[in-house]
Amino acid sequence: MARLKKNGNLSGAIGNLVFINDGERAYVRARPGSVEQTRKTRDAAAVFGWVSRQEKQFRLFLQDSIGLVPQQYFAARHVARLRKTVMQQEGDSGKVIARFQDPTALIGFDFNPKQTWERCTNFFPELDVNSEKVCKLSIPALSWGKEIKPPAFSNLIYINFHAISADLGQPAVSPELIAAMALEIREKETLHAREWQFSTPADTRWLLIIAIITFDSVRRQLSKTEKTAGTYLFAKSINY
Repeated sequence: MARLKKNGNLSGAIGNLVFINDGERAYVRARPGSVEQTRKTRDAAAVFGWVSRQEKQFRLFLQDSIGLVPQQYFAARHVARLRKTVMQQEGDSGKVIARFQDPTALIGFDFNPKQTWERCTNFFPELDVNSEKVCKLSIPALSWGKEIKPPAFSNLIYINFHAISADLGQPAVSPELIAAMALEIREKETLHAREWQFSTPADTRWLLIIAIITFDSVRRQLSKTEKTAGTYLFAKSINY
């Protein structure tokens, strides 16, 4: 129902007409009708809904197991990146079948878009997976201000590496934290190079290695957006 405003303009709807007041502008448009979805748009919506449900289960696992603190719009950005790992094909019945496939699209996803991994780091670990599915992550020497570039006033850095076995294609997503390593760097300190070794479970579909950096300061309180940075360092499909 349309109402007469104090400035003399109508606001609201009369029949199929909608009266709109946008600041100094006033205009009228036709009431939008119902949108008829095509089979393609219905299939796309169904896949997006499925990916969103699987992402939520995985995200809650990350929050509980590695202490992930989701930053602004994390879920929406994470769903969009996970969607890139999905392959769709039409089954014999004509129904679209979607499956999580190669996870490499996850590599480089920034957990905190306001404090990106690339901005505050300058090191590149190497991952080797042998025929027995034993993994070795080689981490180079890390120097304050060179390989790790903290925000101003920081005096302590924590780096946590997490190795996760996951199969997001199952109705109930049940990832497993298979290994973790923590490093600590104090101001102007250098850590020597090291190797981190672990084995993957026999049911591993995806091997994900997540790194999260937390900055600390005794000089001033760091904001939530500058305090952490995180990413998928590696994302591999493991075939037993």
